[in-house]
Amino acid sequence: MARINFNTVDDIDDFSPLPEGQYLCRLAEVEEASTQYGDDMWKIRFVVAEGASQRRYVFDNLVFSEAALKRVKLVCSRLGLDVSGEVELTPDLLRDRTCLVSVEIEDYEDSGGNIKQRNAVPFAGYEQTDVAAAGAAVSEEDDGEELLPF
Repeated sequence: MARINFNTVDDIDDFSPLPEGQYLCRLAEVEEASTQYGDDMWKIRFVVAEGASQRRYVFDNLVFSEAALKRVKLVCSRLGLDVSGEVELTPDLLRDRTCLVSVEIEDYEDSGGNIKQRNAVPFAGYEQTDVAAAGAAVSEEDDGEELLPF
């Protein structure tokens, strides 16, 4: 059993969505799941890497149906993955990569019939960063030798 003094733990006081805009994010977690139609799906969680919203989360899904593969390709490329050929795509290939993620605010109805707001990432809401591009270049050029500054 863990012994916790909750008097020293701050309350969560802000469940509001992030303001609409673009955020530098790191892909922190990939959870494998299935859609209601039986297609493979990855639930992805990004963590905002800088600014006033640092350490907040952005959630999205990648669905591996024929109709959704164009978006999977787009997201993978914006995360710096080489998508020019066949890839054995695993969560580890994407985890810890960074990109700019655009978020919008949308209304939704919760299970109690209440209208609430949440963040949503638009279809093409990803943009590659220099960090992602540099990471992809290093991984493609890595020949097992340590990178030296000279």
